Amino acid sequence: MERLIDAYKQILREVDAQSFNLDEDKYSGVFLPVPFEEYWHTPVKIMLVGRETAGWNTLNGKNTMSRVLGLIPDVTIGQVVEEAVARYRQHLSVKNDGTTNLKSRSRFTQYHFRVARELDIPPQAIVYANLLAWDYDGQPPLTRPENEVQEVILGSLKLMAVQIKHLEPDFIIFASGAQRTDYIIKRLLTKLGGYETSSVIPGKLWEFKVGNAICFRIAHPRAMRGHQKYRDEVIKRIKQRCTAG
Repeated sequence: MERLIDAYKQILREVDAQSFNLDEDKYSGVFLPVPFEEYWHTPVKIMLVGRETAGWNTLNGKNTMSRVLGLIPDVTIGQVVEEAVARYRQHLSVKNDGTTNLKSRSRFTQYHFRVARELDIPPQAIVYANLLAWDYDGQPPLTRPENEVQEVILGSLKLMAVQIKHLEPDFIIFASGAQRTDYIIKRLLTKLGGYETSSVIPGKLWEFKVGNAICFRIAHPRAMRGHQKYRDEVIKRIKQRCTAG
């Protein structure tokens, strides 16, 4: 865990603040996942990856790129990372009675709980991650000026790469959609040493392997119109491989 935290700090130090128009700074707090203890003890290690946060850590006024990069007086990058990790743990924590909030309106959260339930593992055993570590004003940052977009993508991919290397998941589910994210995923896979495609149903389900991890890319869980069966298919394929193994 300490190595992952140190890597987060170093990556944030490397983000080029000059790539951003900080006079129009409506970026979210940085999203930094950490594994719960359950992850290390589960028989199957899974990462579930969304596209980006939606107003992550913004209600407390800590939603600027300037703050994340340590450009605010009396705020260090180390402090920002500590806050981000604490926020993540709070987001996925169990209630006092030992249960989780299974009534969330978020389709993504519902799918997270469903994957856990069908694989008979606790939700905290699944690491929830995001392909992009920031959003902009509660929306995807991909419509920002090109220099900003590229720096957000670069920083995010570095963060995701260290997460995968540190956590060594058996399965990664990219529930991030196809049209707007496949090129980002492929950049990530190149950073991780390349990938091998197993099968593709265009726009629906892409299965591939990177290192020792079997990966799937599906639509975001809120997408309907025929996408439901591919979310089911991913769970089915993971079950089959767990049984075979």
